[in-house]
Order: sequence, then structure tokens, then C-alpha cells
Amino acid sequence: MKRPLVGRGAVLAMCTAVFLLSACETLPEAGKKLSELTGIKPAIRVGELPPPPAARIWPDAALDVLNQRARGYGLVEMPEMQTYLNGLLQKIKQAAGVPTWPGAVYITAATDLEAYCTGAGNIYVSLPWLRSMESEDEMVALLAHEWGHVYMDSHQLESTITTSDELAKWTGVGVALARKAGNASGWTAVDSVLAAYEVGKNTLAPAWGRSDEEDADTFGVTVSMQMGYSFPSGYKAFLERMATWDAENEKRREAERASILQQLKNASAHNVRKQNSATKDAQISLQDAQINLNASVIEMGHNISGSWADLLKKVGQTHPDVEARLASLVAQVQPLMAGKPRPAATTQPWRRALAQPRTAAVLINYQRAADAQAALQQQDFRAARKLALEAASGPTAQHALPVLMLDLTEIYAETQPAPARRAPTRSAAVQRHVDPLDRNLRSEPDRAWRIYVTRANKLLGAGQSTQAKSVMSEGFAYFDNAPAAWPDAIAFAGQAQGWDKAKQLAQTCAQRFPSSATLCRKAAASPQEVAEAARQSEAKAKSITDKWFKK
Repeated sequence: MKRPLVGRGAVLAMCTAVFLLSACETLPEAGKKLSELTGIKPAIRVGELPPPPAARIWPDAALDVLNQRARGYGLVEMPEMQTYLNGLLQKIKQAAGVPTWPGAVYITAATDLEAYCTGAGNIYVSLPWLRSMESEDEMVALLAHEWGHVYMDSHQLESTITTSDELAKWTGVGVALARKAGNASGWTAVDSVLAAYEVGKNTLAPAWGRSDEEDADTFGVTVSMQMGYSFPSGYKAFLERMATWDAENEKRREAERASILQQLKNASAHNVRKQNSATKDAQISLQDAQINLNASVIEMGHNISGSWADLLKKVGQTHPDVEARLASLVAQVQPLMAGKPRPAATTQPWRRALAQPRTAAVLINYQRAADAQAALQQQDFRAARKLALEAASGPTAQHALPVLMLDLTEIYAETQPAPARRAPTRSAAVQRHVDPLDRNLRSEPDRAWRIYVTRANKLLGAGQSTQAKSVMSEGFAYFDNAPAAWPDAIAFAGQAQGWDKAKQLAQTCAQRFPSSATLCRKAAASPQEVAEAARQSEAKAKSITDKWFKK
């Protein structure tokens, strides 16, 4: 699962279960040094369970859950499925010899195959995993993999890197990699200079994340086989499903990145040609070079495709190649299975869990929400509205994503020409006064930070500043202890209360949540400051192209 599958924060990068390409071969020495620094042990093998790390201080599990609810569209309330999954997790803890450790399973509203764990011992699994898996063996494989990260305390590395002064010594690794990448097609000297710091900062944790992933694999296979689950129908199917998902989505992601880059180039072209009204042939090559360089600078800020992202993708992969991982696991499992009966897949308990009425209804309604979004993109507003109404009903009537789709389809319906709309009935007109988003905000188990932000911004855009501030104040009071909520709150404060207030909040954020300091500082930048930063970037790009073309 990737960060996404996983995306956000170094902790999630360590324990997310996404499977991508293997990375740079230049990091063993860094790993050896970091092993001395952190005391992390070498990789384990299938059939072996190392003793758990020494006693640790567990982060507050409730605050951890609150922070996950502040991400994306929050968590999905599925009581029966969560009871079932937590029963499986408890069996995994028992098999690992740590039955009293904290940690529970939660379901996210993410639309990708996403699963990750946190230092609090919690495991977060996205809805698409529930829809796609075919057996309990697969789910045990996923949970055992994630619990392996918790068991082996992968998160200690993140805190070490975040707090240690030793990190400064490793930025040289990033410089060297950036220089090495200078030979890559499409890479420029400017890319190397701008990449050096970020690569130096982000290289070590992903490198050791790869080792963590391999250890989590062996832990997961060992535990699941000890519990009597099938390797081919469990862990092998789990990895293959992730690989298939990733392959099917790679083309879509590339198309999205290409589209974004083209939009950036178009915007940059407009700015450059606006400043250079002359159209002499001698100036065309300079303009084109400056356009591309400006786009490269912008692209780097958005962390999208191109040589910059390609380098980060190569050196920053947390997960080794799936085929290599499977080959390694199969080679280790075969001797252990020789001459022994192979257990059949455990399918009936999984099917019963999926067939539970409320669980089945939730899965159907979230699929309707996804279909409503697709219909909106195709501008089939009538179909989108019908699907959204169905999605935001029954057990999901107050869930964040379904009510958001209902709200969006209502907005689109109101923008259509009058003949295309039916006159609302009196009851519908009365209901119209109740914003669909308020359903989520009134339901404590379901409320999501994203809905507070959306509702407040809607009110602010409609000129209802007092009401907007009230909604945001209520939401921020609830999510105040969630670092993920602060950047949005800061940006809103800048728009509604002034950028001095935003900067005050950013300072508080940095003091309370050091790992979120950069995001909070960026959120506190006024439009004028953002524009000035963009102007300076463009000026720098022009200066470099002027030198290249000896203007």
C-alpha cells in the first residue's frame, strides 16, 4: 500500500503496506550507520519470530484515531466488520505472544487499496480491501503484516530521524544522489541543486522502510502460517492483489501527472509570453526554455512527475518489488511446507462477515458514492443526484463521503438551467435549508474534519462570515489535538481573520506538533506572500535561462 496507500508523514511511510519498485543500491552503508544509531536488528526469516522490542511508551490511541479522522474523509463506522477484524487482530497478537498490547482495526473512507499502522498500535484499512479480498486468509495476511511493524517497533526509526542531530550528516547522501542523477535524461543542474536537500532528508527512512517491509513480510507469513492459514490463498494472494491494483492504476496516475504538468506549463507559458510580448525568432527558444524551467520549478513544488519525481520515486521507495518479495518468501516457505498438508482457504467466515446486513449496505452505499462522482465527471447530473441520494441513506446517511457527494450534486443541480430542473416541493424546499453536510457534523461517531472545512468555506464564500467562523470554531475545538487539522484551520483563519492571526496559529502549531511545522507555516502564507514566492521562483528561472543562452 502506498502513501496514499497509504500517503502522509514519515510514520505512515514506515508502516504502510504498499508495494512499489525497489530502490537505490547506494544505501547499505547508510543503513549500517543508522543501525548503530538506532539499535535496529537485522532482517528475520520465515519461521522465526524475534523477541519483541523492549518496553515502550505507547502514544495515546484515542488521539491517534482522532488524527486519522482528520485525514481525508475520515473513518467508516462499520461495527460488525470492526468486531470481526479486531477478533482476527487479537488472534494475531496471541500468536505473537503479546495479547495485551494495545491497538485496534479501523476502516478508512479512502478509495484506493490503502492500509497502514501507527505507533499507537492501530491499523487502518480502506474499504476497497474489504470489497476485493476473497478469503479470511488474505485479511489475516494484511493485518499480520501491519502488526509486524508494530511488533518490531518500526516507528522508533521515525522518531530517531526526526530528533537526531545525526540527520545533518546524511544530507551529503542526497547531494551525491542528486549529482549522480545529473546524467539522467531530462535532468538539469537546477533540478540537482533544488533536489539535494529533500533527497538528503527523505532517503534514509525509506531505505530502512524497505528493510522493515521485508521483516514485516516474514513476520506476517510466519504468524499467519502458525495460525493455520493458507500461504497461497493468504499472503501470496495479498501481495499479488496489491501488485495488480498498482499496475492497473499506474497508467491513470501517469495520465493525471501529465495533465497537471501540462496545465502548469500552460500557466507558465502565459506568464512568460505576457512579460515578453516580442515574437522574434531569436526569442522563441529562450521563451520555451524558460517556460519548461518555470514548469519544472512549479512541478517540484507539487511533487509530480518528471525527472525530479522519478528520482524521488527511485530513492524513496519504501517497498521492494513485489515479484522479488514473493520470490524470496516462496523460497523460504517451500521447505517449511514440504511433506505437510496444505490448508484450504478460509472463505466462509469472510463471506459471512461481508454478508452482514449493515456491512453489506455500507459497502453498497460507498460504491454508489463513487458512481455518483463518476456520473458528475461525465456531467450526468440526474444520475449523479439519484446515486448520491441512495449513497447518503440508511447506515451511511451521516457518513462524510456520501453526504459530501449529496452536497455536490445539489450544488450542480442548482447551476443547471431552469427548464432542466423540477420545481421543488414544499417539503423539499424546507429540507433545502438544512445543508447535507450538517448531517455529518451532528453525528459524533461519523464527523470528519474535511466536512467542517468544506462547510465553513461554503459559508465564507457565500458571505456568511459569522456562521463560517462558528462552524470552523466548533470543528477546530473538536479536532484541536489532531495535527492533521491544523493547516486547514490556519488557512481558514488567514482568510476569515487575517494573516497575522494565521501566523500566530502557525507558531502554536510548530510548538505543539513539530513534525507539522512546515505545513502549518505554508498554510499561514498570505496570497501576496505566495505570489511573491512564485515571482522569485520565476525570476530565478529567468536568470538561469539568461545565463544558459548568454543573453
